Amino acid sequence: MATLQHNITSIVTTELLAKGDNVSNIKAITFSNQHASTTAKIDLFLYDVVNNKSFYILKRVELPKETTLALGPEDNIIFDNSINGFSLRVKIDDDAGSPGAVPVDIIISR
Repeated sequence: MATLQHNITSIVTTELLAKGDNVSNIKAITFSNQHASTTAKIDLFLYDVVNNKSFYILKRVELPKETTLALGPEDNIIFDNSINGFSLRVKIDDDAGSPGAVPVDIIISR
């Protein structure tokens, strides 16, 4: 079963939903920057495992310290998450441009 709540605390690309999780009916995704002084830069993207291609929903979007960003259906977050579809991945860096761990909570709502 897919995990819909994530606490991201590292700089590596993290798979939020794996291909085949069948969570294709997403209503919203929220990102909450938990850091007291650092802005997070967020990349959110669909990943095609077969063709090794990324399709960005968010690219280097700044999320200031202690704030939340909410995406809804109007933000084009509905996608095919079946075994023939895409995975959903995120990468979070710090605001200095150097990879740094900024704690961000992510909640996916169905």
